[in-house]
Amino acid sequence: MEKIKKELFEKKEAMGDINQLVKNDIDRKRPSHLEDFSERELESLLDEHHAFLAKSFNPLPEKMVVTSPRKIMGQPIVWMKKRLLNVVNAYIMPILEKQTVFNQKSVEFYQALIVHQKKLQKKVNRMEEKISECEAHLDIIEKNLKELETKFEQNE
Repeated sequence: MEKIKKELFEKKEAMGDINQLVKNDIDRKRPSHLEDFSERELESLLDEHHAFLAKSFNPLPEKMVVTSPRKIMGQPIVWMKKRLLNVVNAYIMPILEKQTVFNQKSVEFYQALIVHQKKLQKKVNRMEEKISECEAHLDIIEKNLKELETKFEQNE
């Protein structure tokens, strides 16, 4: 056992850094705080999640075909499995149907939030443009006011 441990340790030492061996970062991406994301990263994340949700995930299972490879006991086993599935489905299907409705409503809500956020962003952009225009007008007015003050002081 000690010999095997020693061989494994030697191979590990000879291998060096596992990331260099794989030529890639092997750690999985861990979610970070959304507050730290840039606008571009947030937009990309929203698009990625929106595409996933738009596939309209349906948790309802497809109809299962129950079979058995056993020749003699196969038919009773299949019959029993079918009865058991019918009983279990009677309890599970209402829950899955509610979950499906919830998933669909969640996707619709999420899509509505994205549309609302984009409209709000357009409004903010328009307001920023108007503020910039107003600031430019204010600068002109201040400049004209100073010119008038200097002319008024010179005339006195």
